[in-house]
Amino acid sequence: MTETLATGLTTLAQAPADLPPDGSWLVIGIGLGILALAIFAIELFIPTAGMLGILCGAVVIASIISFFYHSTSAGVFAIVTYIVASPFILVYGVKLWSGSPIGRRLILGGTETVATRGLDEEQVADELAKHREADREAAVALVGTTAVTATPLRPVGVIRIGDRRMDALAESGIIDQGTEVEIVEIIDNQIKVRPKGPTAG
Repeated sequence: MTETLATGLTTLAQAPADLPPDGSWLVIGIGLGILALAIFAIELFIPTAGMLGILCGAVVIASIISFFYHSTSAGVFAIVTYIVASPFILVYGVKLWSGSPIGRRLILGGTETVATRGLDEEQVADELAKHREADREAAVALVGTTAVTATPLRPVGVIRIGDRRMDALAESGIIDQGTEVEIVEIIDNQIKVRPKGPTAG
């Protein structure tokens, strides 16, 4: 009797292993892998502070679990595949991202004011250097110009020169809103001002 019960339990334990793998889990695992790749691509071009990156990782884990539900060998193969493919996907993704308008703005310091269509990275860098030099010369020309504070300078705030609004730094103390100021110095594109009248605050 005991031998019969033991044999029955052994048969039940071995039964699931003898069943053919469920092909639907394989399809789900592949589908989740493709979804993870799509989420990664979206993260490259729509910055979400890493939220889509976390979702991508969760989908990859779900994909691996699905492969394991299909079979242990499929799960192990999926893990190895993800480990081997991840560096190549990351390198290609970063290369693709760096060539995008968002990537160029972040890497090269802003190209929205420079025509970059049809230019390679070196030519874009040259155009940006010329643009920055022109900005520097324009900024130097502002020294001695009179402006009005659009916000209080505590010590940083916004000044208005005609219709232009620009960030500025008070030379000392706090300058109230609506105060007439003079631009006295520009260092690293930081405009420094002092009141033309008595210093407020």
